[in-house]
Amino acid sequence: MTDRFPEITSVEEFIRLRESEDPAEYNRSAWATMPLSVWWDLVRNRPDMRVWAAHNRTAPSEILAELIKDPDWRVRDRVASKRNCPPELLERLVDDPHDAVRRLVANHPHSPWPAVAGLVDDPWPVIAQEARARLANWPSKQPSEPS
Repeated sequence: MTDRFPEITSVEEFIRLRESEDPAEYNRSAWATMPLSVWWDLVRNRPDMRVWAAHNRTAPSEILAELIKDPDWRVRDRVASKRNCPPELLERLVDDPHDAVRRLVANHPHSPWPAVAGLVDDPWPVIAQEARARLANWPSKQPSEPS
């Protein structure tokens, strides 16, 4: 689907598309690719747009790795909710201060076993219960799982 949207070539263009009331332009801000230099310009210089950068389905993994450091839990939540979130980023979010982010990690299909196991004693009982249930239904014993 990303190939049907022309590449976004500047931060200003991304913001214009994101703030547009035209559904086609708004969708382009969520689906179109951008050169890596534009991604970096966006995340470094427009903190108000970081959640929307995380919303874009083509965000490269190095940008997602930067976005999980954001002080705004909504940005980290958006990264953790991405279907293609890399397992190593999910593992880094296990100790996130916000329970919504940790809950996404507990239930994300790409979360590695150690990440889910790290949540079985989460302070929020819902997360701990979901992590235990997920581990109980894990497809097979993992190499890093204790015997």
